[in-house]
Amino acid sequence: MTEIVVKVGSVTNAHRAKRVLEKNGYRCRVQRSHKITKGEGCGYSVVTNCDESTLRELLANAVVRIISVST
Repeated sequence: MTEIVVKVGSVTNAHRAKRVLEKNGYRCRVQRSHKITKGEGCGYSVVTNCDESTLRELLANAVVRIISVST
């Protein structure tokens, strides 16, 4: 399965997303985002092997704001 990079607004949200995903059985890691533009916060991402629809549902339920999702 390909890795998905989820850009979030802060390191707090990145760790919250990581905790939610790991609790649901997905492997993931937090890393600094490569391209940070104004208005995107601190520039952290979560890299995971979770499929996108499940990822969006889990993070929405945990109230984690997603800036972007890419593969």
